[in-house]
This record gives sequence, C-alpha cells and structure tokens, in this order.
Amino acid sequence: PPPVAARPPSGAFASVPTASSAARPPSGAFASVQSTPAPPEDTESEARRAERQARLARHPYMARSHKLTELIARGRAAITRGDFERAYQDFNHVLGLDPKNREVAALLVDARRKHDLHRAQAEVERGQELELRGDFAGAQSAYKLAVSLNGDNPEAAYQAARVGRELNQDPQEVRALAQRAVELKPGRVDYQLLLAQVLLTAGQKKQAKHHFEEVVRLDPDHAEGRAALKKLRWTFS
Repeated sequence: PPPVAARPPSGAFASVPTASSAARPPSGAFASVQSTPAPPEDTESEARRAERQARLARHPYMARSHKLTELIARGRAAITRGDFERAYQDFNHVLGLDPKNREVAALLVDARRKHDLHRAQAEVERGQELELRGDFAGAQSAYKLAVSLNGDNPEAAYQAARVGRELNQDPQEVRALAQRAVELKPGRVDYQLLLAQVLLTAGQKKQAKHHFEEVVRLDPDHAEGRAALKKLRWTFS
C-alpha cells in the first residue's frame, strides 16, 4: 500500500504567518515615521530675512513713521501725567512732520487748552504769593496773564479787577474785569461787592444799587452792603 503522508504537527497552520500579517509593520512603526523631526531651519534664510527687516527700518519712510508713532505715544503719556507743555511740544512736532494728521491736530488743541487752564490757575496762585510779599504790580501782572490764558476763570478776573482798582489802573478795564467775574460766578458776595463799588465810583449809581442789593440778598448781615444800599435808597427817594 502507498505510504501515508506525514501530518504536520498540531498548531502548525497557526504558526505560519499569513501574507497580510507578514506585510504588517512592527508595532509603533507609524508613530516613529510620523514623529520624524523636521529638517533644521535654513540659517542663511533667517539671516537674509533679518537683513531685509533692518534695511526696511532704515528706509526714510519707515523711519519717519516710527518717529511719528513714538512722538504721539509720548504726547499721550504726557497728557495722562498732567505734563501738558510736554504734550503740546510733542504734538506740535508731529504736525510739523505730518501737517495733514487730523487726529494729532485735535490732540494738539486739547493739549493747548489744558495747558492754558493749568497755567492760568498757577498764575492766580503766583499772584497771591506776590501780594503777600507786597509786590502788587507783579501780582497784577500775574492775574492779568491768568485772565488772558483762561477768560473763564472768575477768580482771575476778580483778583485782576481788585488789585487794578487798588493801583488806580484804567477804570474801564477794572470794571470789565469785575463784571466778568460776576457773570461767571454771580453767587459770590465778594464779586458782587467789588462790582458795586467800582460802578459807584464811576457814578453809575443805579447799576451799583442793583449789585449792592445782590450782596445783601446773598448775605443779609453784610454790614458794608447794607450801609451802602441804605445810602443809595435815600439818594433815590
């Protein structure tokens, strides 16, 4: 009889690798392929890029733009800390370089206004200090400068009128200053009293009477106002 073929040992088929399993890469192969580091950067390209940026920075237009940006930022910072003179100088410099810059033109106007308001108040305080030292002419100059810087400062107008009256300066100018102080702040007794006195000296008794009445209305116990008003009422009776 023909010989019987030998059987493979048990489990032989399981141990024979299939085509698909033979082609499968070892565990973790994909991960190692995907995490391959990128090629190093081209240092020559980096150098060229840096050189190009430096060349652009030296370009007149870019340099001018950088200067404008720097001046505007510095001017804004100066306004924030109350240095209005510094801000005015910086914004004025910007407009010299860029006259059509509307934003900076508005910033310049605002800086000038704030500078003048601040300077006016400082001049009023300086005038008061000069008065304490007996320098009435110097005080009057400080008060008048304050009025020129800020025509809406009632204290500056009042002080300029008061000292001007004491120094026998132009009566019309003194009256205009006293009137301005009252217009800006009619509720101040001392402002009303000064205007009444100035008008009385000028012979304008009817107008003076009106302001003496305001003095007494604001302060019913004001002795000088009551006495002047009593005398004027007798004059008109």
